[in-house]
Amino acid sequence: MRLSAALNWLPDDPARRHRQLIELGIAVLLGLLAATVAKVLGGSSNKVIAVVMFGVLAAPIVLWVRDPQLLASLTVAGLAFTVPLNLDFNLFYRPHVGGAPSITVNLTLLMLIAFYALWIYRMTVGLQPAVLTLHRPIAWSGFALLVVPLFSLINASHVDLVWMEWFRLLCMVAAMFALMSLQSERLLRLWVTVLSVQVFIQACLAAAQYGLKRSLGLGLFGEEALVQQDIGHVVNRATGTVGHPNVLSYFFEILLPVMLALALARQPVHRRLWFGLVFIAGIGGILTTLSRGSWLTLPVSLGIVFLMTYGHRIVRVKAAATAFLLGCGLLVALYFAYPTIEKRFTHTDYKSAGSRMPLNRAAWSIIEQFPVVGVGLNNFAENFKRYDKTGFSRIFRGYRHVVHNLHLWIWTETGTLGLLAYLAPFLVTIWVGWRHAPHAPPVPRAIMVGTAAGLLAHLMHGMVDPGFRVSLTVSFLIFTSMGVVGALAMRYPVRVRQ
Repeated sequence: MRLSAALNWLPDDPARRHRQLIELGIAVLLGLLAATVAKVLGGSSNKVIAVVMFGVLAAPIVLWVRDPQLLASLTVAGLAFTVPLNLDFNLFYRPHVGGAPSITVNLTLLMLIAFYALWIYRMTVGLQPAVLTLHRPIAWSGFALLVVPLFSLINASHVDLVWMEWFRLLCMVAAMFALMSLQSERLLRLWVTVLSVQVFIQACLAAAQYGLKRSLGLGLFGEEALVQQDIGHVVNRATGTVGHPNVLSYFFEILLPVMLALALARQPVHRRLWFGLVFIAGIGGILTTLSRGSWLTLPVSLGIVFLMTYGHRIVRVKAAATAFLLGCGLLVALYFAYPTIEKRFTHTDYKSAGSRMPLNRAAWSIIEQFPVVGVGLNNFAENFKRYDKTGFSRIFRGYRHVVHNLHLWIWTETGTLGLLAYLAPFLVTIWVGWRHAPHAPPVPRAIMVGTAAGLLAHLMHGMVDPGFRVSLTVSFLIFTSMGVVGALAMRYPVRVRQ
C-alpha cells in the first residue's frame, strides 16, 4: 500500500511511467557513481579529476534534456568535439613505447559510453528499433581486427601488453559501430560540422604556438611541449592539443580532404565558404607541424577529392569560380610557406630520414623469422633488439622504440594474418566510400569521397611514420570516420543497372 502511494506521482500513461522509472533508476546509479568516484579520486591529479568529473556531470545534463532529437544531437556533438582533446588518464600503466601502455580512459571514451547508454535508452523506450545498425563489409572487417591479432599470443613474451592493445582495438571498433548506427543524415552532418570546428580551432592553436614560439598553457587539455627543429634556424613545431607534431599532422591529413570536398560540394554558399575557410586554415595548421610525410600525401588525397567531387563540373561558371577562390587561397599560403617547406626538405635532418631504411631492414629480418602470427601484438619495442639479425636496431641506444613504418610495425607484431586484418577496415572503407559516393546527393558524396581520401593519405604516410597506433586520439578519428562511411553507404546503396 505504501509503495502504491509513493508511486502516485507517476503519470497515468504507461509509456511515460516506464520512461520516468528508467530515468529514476539512472539518477540513482549516477548518485552512487558520484559517491564512489569522490572517494576513490580524492587524492588524484587535476587532469584525472577533470576527465572523470566531465563524464559524471555530463550525464545529469543529458537527463535534463528531454527532447529526444536534441539529446541525440548533444551526444553526437560532444563525442565529435572531444576527439582532438588529449585529456586522459591511465589505469594499470607500465613503461612502454609504441602501442597501448595501459588501459587509457579519455573524454572520447567517456562520451562513447554515454552514446551507447543513450542509444540503449532510446531503444528501451521505443524511440528506435535497435541499438546498432551495421554495414556488413565494414563491420566484418572490424570483427576481423578484433579476432586475428589475438593469434599473435602464440609468440608474445608480454601477454599483458597484448591485452592492453586489444582493449584499445575493442574501443576503436565500438566507436566505428556507434557512428555506423547514426541513421540520421542530420546527425552525420552535425558530426562533420563539429569536426570542422575542431579543425579550425586546432589550426588557430597551431598557428599561435608556431608564431609565439611557446606553449599556450593548455596542458590540461593535452597540449604537449613544442618540438624544436633546426632548418637553418630553429623553429618550434606545433602540437595543438592533439599531441606530438607528427600526430597533429595525422589529424589534419585525415580531415583536410573532407573539408575540401565539402567546400566544393553543391550546398548553400555560407556552408561552402565555411568549409573553404576551414580548409585554408587547416593547410596553415599542417604546415606548422613541419611533417614532410603529411605534406607529401596532400597532392594525392586532395587531387583525388578534386577529381571525384568536381569531374566535368569544372566547366561550369560557379564551380570554376569556387575552385579559383580556393586555388588563390592555397597559392597565398604556399607563397608565404615556401621558404620553410624548401628548407625542411633540403636542410639536414640529422639522419632522421636516413635511419628509416636500416630500421626497416631490421624489422624485415624479424618478419622472416615470424611470418605468420608475428612476435606478439604490442610487443615490438620489447623484442626489436632481441630478434634483429642486422644490428641496425642499435640505432636506439639506451632506449626502446618502434620502426618508423606503420605497416612493417604491424607485420612484425601480428604477422601476415594480422597485417591483412589491420589493412582490411581501411581498404574496405575506401572501396565502399568511393563505390557508393556516385549514388549519393552532393554533401554525403563529398563526405564519403573526402573520408576515403583521408584514410588513403594516412596509409601512405604510414610508409614513413608509425601512424595512428601511437595516438588514441587519431585512432578514434580514423575508426569513427569509417563508421560515418558505413552509415552513409547504407543510406545510399548502389543502384543496380537494369
